[in-house]
Amino acid sequence: MSLAQLPLRLTTGAFVLNSGIGKLNLTTEEAEGLQQMAANGVPVLADMSPEAFRRFIAVTEISVGAMQLIPKVPGWLAGSALGVFSAGLINMYLNTPGMTQDDGVRPTSEGTAVAKDIWMLGAGASMIVDSLFNSSARRKKATKRRVAKIQDAKEQKVEAIQSARDDRRKALMEARDVALEKLKEARDEAVQERKAARKAARSARKAA
Repeated sequence: MSLAQLPLRLTTGAFVLNSGIGKLNLTTEEAEGLQQMAANGVPVLADMSPEAFRRFIAVTEISVGAMQLIPKVPGWLAGSALGVFSAGLINMYLNTPGMTQDDGVRPTSEGTAVAKDIWMLGAGASMIVDSLFNSSARRKKATKRRVAKIQDAKEQKVEAIQSARDDRRKALMEARDVALEKLKEARDEAVQERKAARKAARSARKAA
């Protein structure tokens, strides 16, 4: 549940859930009257018995309301359920005589109570749109993060390879310097030995 959907889901969820709980206590006469109105929007409801209709409408409203209040329910699913439920109410409003004026759209005083339920249709549509756009944005952000991680890993790998090459080059240069130093010392010792030998030879000739 995104924070943008929180106010809509709390208000619609509490409203529909309370309405569903209240319908559990409908009398048979009240259920029959509500069933006749509901059948104008969803004709198949006319084939149900008043008791079955009472259970059906109560369970439906309780389920739709609970879906809005449960955080783990995706916004698109909660919005779809609310949209279908409110669309049924609007269809009932449009097809029930006496609820609309002569133009068939504007509500009469009797239809105002039902017509205003269109806000739930708007709320459901808003949840669906928000979920789709937020999901797309989250996927883009996740993709950017993955790309950034891959790029960082590549850079770290390149840096490690370069560092290893530099260390190896440095070690080779140090080994070369040591070898050159030892060679120079060996040459100097050889030169000193040759000088000492020539000096000893001269001293021997003079003594002879």
